[in-house]
Amino acid sequence: MRRRVAVALPGGKKRRIPRSTMHRWINLYQQHGIRGLMPKSRADQGKPKTDSRDVIDHAIGLLLEQPDRSLQQLDVYIRSDFADFDLSTATLRRHLIAHPAWPVIERLRTGKDRRLRDRYEARHAHESWQLDGKGPFTVRLVSGHAVRAHVLTVLDDHSRAVLAAHVAQSEDTVAAIAAFAKAAARYGLPDRMQFDRGSAFDSKAFRDGIAHCGVHRNYVRARHPEAQGKIEAYHRSLQRWFLDELRSQEVHDLVHLQDLLEATIALVYQQHKHRSIGMSPETRLAGALSERRITEAELARAFFVSANATSDRKTGEVLLPNGRFRVPIAFAGRKASFRYDPIRAGAVVITADRREVALEPFVIKPLPDATARPRGNGRLQRLLDTWRGTARSNAEPAFGIPEVFKALGEVLARPMPASETDARDVQDFWRQHGPLSRTAFLRACQRAAQSLGEQRPLAVLLADIARQIHDDQGDGAAAPEVLA
Repeated sequence: MRRRVAVALPGGKKRRIPRSTMHRWINLYQQHGIRGLMPKSRADQGKPKTDSRDVIDHAIGLLLEQPDRSLQQLDVYIRSDFADFDLSTATLRRHLIAHPAWPVIERLRTGKDRRLRDRYEARHAHESWQLDGKGPFTVRLVSGHAVRAHVLTVLDDHSRAVLAAHVAQSEDTVAAIAAFAKAAARYGLPDRMQFDRGSAFDSKAFRDGIAHCGVHRNYVRARHPEAQGKIEAYHRSLQRWFLDELRSQEVHDLVHLQDLLEATIALVYQQHKHRSIGMSPETRLAGALSERRITEAELARAFFVSANATSDRKTGEVLLPNGRFRVPIAFAGRKASFRYDPIRAGAVVITADRREVALEPFVIKPLPDATARPRGNGRLQRLLDTWRGTARSNAEPAFGIPEVFKALGEVLARPMPASETDARDVQDFWRQHGPLSRTAFLRACQRAAQSLGEQRPLAVLLADIARQIHDDQGDGAAAPEVLA
């Protein structure tokens, strides 16, 4: 723990002395007196100092060649070139910082060296597009939840017009593909495209997709936003005209946020007069379309992602990152190569001869309907009844004794069962006449309540329901409702 108040040393400098140092001085004074506090002689006193200027100049040269090299790398490289190098990394760093060329190294590392730059601009619309993301920023929804969002924008280099703006919760490969696909589906394909080295834009899926479409990616250095000057200027306008306004805007969900973004771009950004081009982006674009058109199916297929997976042997189900699909029977239970759409539910399986077979989504079906099978009339039906013998009971799903107690309790306006006698009477009734259809039983309870009135004993109510069942069976009307 250091002292709170600085101590003035004999040299005039004020320093906060650690407690451990003060205890060490006290121990030395108690053991050796004032001599114990005197400075000790250096271990290398009297030895000639090693001239390390050549080594430091060599290290500066290594940093000028690659400014991001670490001290550990420099130590390895210098030891391979100088056999007598014995400086520690701390001493090497101290000498490097004291070197006159060190400010140049720092400027190269930060990339903020001042120099005059050139300006580049596409000669016509859709010759080059720029793609970048803005965010993350937090949006407070009407429900009270806060979501983090990004805006990915495709900008035409010639007209500065926004070709597509996509709201996403993360700046990932799927969002980058969605933004590009939205612009390409409306305007066609560009000749070139420019974006930074972000993981979403530099991913294999996105780079392979635009290469499949014949779009050249302009070279851009990492941590070099000046090359993206046009879309960076657009981001400043987006911050002022959209993101700042969201603080006083009610937003219901991300779909509503997307609509608000598109309205702001269409009515504010696209129509404002751009100082560099002397007109609005919408006027300079003039609704121009690219000569390189592509269908939505071909565009989606260009960004398919490859994956290997094994399907289920019995059902043919295969799980891919974008959903579940069913493979043909020849691929069931085998490991195969697939290509899937990262945005929509679409996938193909690759055959041995490199053909692509489209897959259907795997649908988990609900349980079959539990209605009773109809009974046919005729001599053969009598033979079938004789051959089957005694019918086996089969209840309607989720309708049995608990539901019967509940229905009878509502008719009698009291809890059921209220005693052992109630439970035994209902059980005997169900064994004799059940299982019954839910609709038929509830209708019988309603009829009994209307004919008998309230405050009737349970036995009277059950007898009336049994009579209705007997009459309906005699007329043949309850056959479809009584499950056998």
